[in-house]
Amino acid sequence: MNDLMRFVTVLVAGGWFGAMILFAFVVAPTAFGVLPGADVAGSLVGPVLRAIHLFGIGAGLVLAGLAWLLGRPRWLIVLPLVLAAACAYSEFSVTAEISGVLPHESGGPSPEDRAARFALLHRLSMGIFTVVGLGAAALVFGHVRADRGGGGHWS
Repeated sequence: MNDLMRFVTVLVAGGWFGAMILFAFVVAPTAFGVLPGADVAGSLVGPVLRAIHLFGIGAGLVLAGLAWLLGRPRWLIVLPLVLAAACAYSEFSVTAEISGVLPHESGGPSPEDRAARFALLHRLSMGIFTVVGLGAAALVFGHVRADRGGGGHWS
C-alpha cells in the first residue's frame, strides 16, 4: 500500500507541475500568439487556467493527506495546503475580479481605469501562478527525495 501511495504522490505532484509548465510555456503563449485577438485567446486560456486551479486545489489536499499518511516531514504536509489555498484564492477571488473588470457592457469605470485594474490583477494572478508552480516543483523534489531515503528534509 505504501508503494501505491508513494507512486500516486509523485504522479499527482508531477502532473500538477507539468500542467503548469505546459500552460505557461505552450498554451498561453500559443493562444495569444495565434488567435485573432486577446479576447478570443482569453476565452481559451481562461477555462484552461480554471481547470489548473481546480486541479491544484484537489491535488494540494490529496498530497497533504498522502504526505501525512506516509509520515513525511511537516513541510510536505503544509506546503500543498498553502498552494491549494493560493489556487483557490486565485480562482475565486482574482480571476473572478478579472472577469468583472473586462468590458462586458458600457458604463462603469473608464476604459483606462479598467485597463489599469486588469493589469494589476493579471500581475497578481501571474505571481500566484509562479509561486504555486515553484511550490509544485518543490513538492516533486521533496517526495522523490523522501522516496530515495532522504526523508524529504532539506540538507
